[in-house]
Amino acid sequence: MKIKKIIAGVAAAAMTVSTMAAMSVSAINEGGTVIDFEDGDCSFVYMNVDDAGADPSVLSVEDYNGSKRLKVDVTNKKNGPKVWFDLDKITDRSNTVQIRKITFDLTIVPKSEEGIVGWVGGAVGAAGGFDLEAKGKGQVNPSWSQGTWDGGAYDPGVPAEVKIERKFMMKNEFYTEDGINPFFGLMKWATTDEYDEYVMYVDNVQLLDSKGNALPIGVTPAPAETEAAPEETEAAPAETEAAPVEDAALAEDIAVDDDADEDIAAPAETAAPVAEPAVEPAAVEPAPAPAVTTTPAATGNTAVASIAAVMAIAGAAAIVAKKRK
Repeated sequence: MKIKKIIAGVAAAAMTVSTMAAMSVSAINEGGTVIDFEDGDCSFVYMNVDDAGADPSVLSVEDYNGSKRLKVDVTNKKNGPKVWFDLDKITDRSNTVQIRKITFDLTIVPKSEEGIVGWVGGAVGAAGGFDLEAKGKGQVNPSWSQGTWDGGAYDPGVPAEVKIERKFMMKNEFYTEDGINPFFGLMKWATTDEYDEYVMYVDNVQLLDSKGNALPIGVTPAPAETEAAPEETEAAPAETEAAPVEDAALAEDIAVDDDADEDIAAPAETAAPVAEPAVEPAAVEPAPAPAVTTTPAATGNTAVASIAAVMAIAGAAAIVAKKRK
């Protein structure tokens, strides 16, 4: 029935909207001042593989030492992984332009219990754009700048833990409103030392302003997504207005469909008593002449009953046919 299809369509649309809303929600969109990866989301992180020495590490979120962290699984220990963070997916641009320091925890862990990390070092770079085709020339507003870090661990199975702090000291390093896609990137220098394979863990990322205050984490939803909701809401009344007409038709249709056999049989049963009163008086009268008249009378009543039955059947069939068009 149309009314059933309308209800099913509205319900399906509502479920789709709810599912999309649930899928788009993560800790990065809920506010706060620390990216701790507890929600399992790392969609704002990607690997930069703009040269042959950049490692195509595998990104995921996993538990390590009792908390969830971004895991960078390095595929070749002699390569230099470049882990890029998309700031437009982390916070509003109004916060990005205030960044004067970025801090996070970095842990480098050997993949085996006998493995040794040794000395490790690298840099945290930043720029206002990232264009692979431009080979660095698209990194403007601001242009590329970086600050270095280093650490190490020299015992078997012991991780190297480094507290990363990247400061923005000069005005030409500050993020701007004009940047296309501002980012910061964690880089580890490639090495030729025969150290064991390792993974990197990143946790507790914070963006700080000039006073050392942590800036908000979270992105304001785009206006286009917010305005789309009323359009779907307004469509509901139009569908609802059609419901009474379809509902009335549905009730009539159900009555005909479900009880069609009973409605068609009813005229024959109702017409039969009409013929019986005419036959009984004819049997009482002794005169032969009235008896002759009785037969046509009985025949006439039977014809009327048959016509009534045929008309009832035709009427029921017409209703059924009309409703099933």
